[in-house]
Amino acid sequence: MQEEPFDYSEVPFHFGMCAESQCTRSETCLRQIALRHTPANVPFILTLNPTWIKGRKGECKYYRSNEKVRYAKGFICTVKALTLQVEETFRTQLILYFGRKNYYLKRKGEVLLSPEEQTYIISLAKKLGVKQNEYFDAYVKRYNWQ
Repeated sequence: MQEEPFDYSEVPFHFGMCAESQCTRSETCLRQIALRHTPANVPFILTLNPTWIKGRKGECKYYRSNEKVRYAKGFICTVKALTLQVEETFRTQLILYFGRKNYYLKRKGEVLLSPEEQTYIISLAKKLGVKQNEYFDAYVKRYNWQ
């Protein structure tokens, strides 16, 4: 299986990278991979403090796996499955959870839903009586930059 190319443009501006070449997990650490793919025309990058790295003991709490995560895009199909009696409860609970703006962005699929957020939406929908095979409009696999 051919490895897909790494797209540096996906790396968030605030994402900290790591230059510890002796790390045993460097081949699968997103922080190391992003650093190795930093273009030459990028003059400044955010990195872990090399002095801190040398002094640490045990597992690195900043390790970020390069395994892609399945994010959901939108949940209009679930909104449409709600009865009128529970539609407002569903919306209100999710607005409290996400905030008003993020609720609408996530509902339409303009902002992706993490696995934890997907679990919350599914459990809320089930609690309100919605039972269906699929609760989200689409899925994408992306790196977990958080």
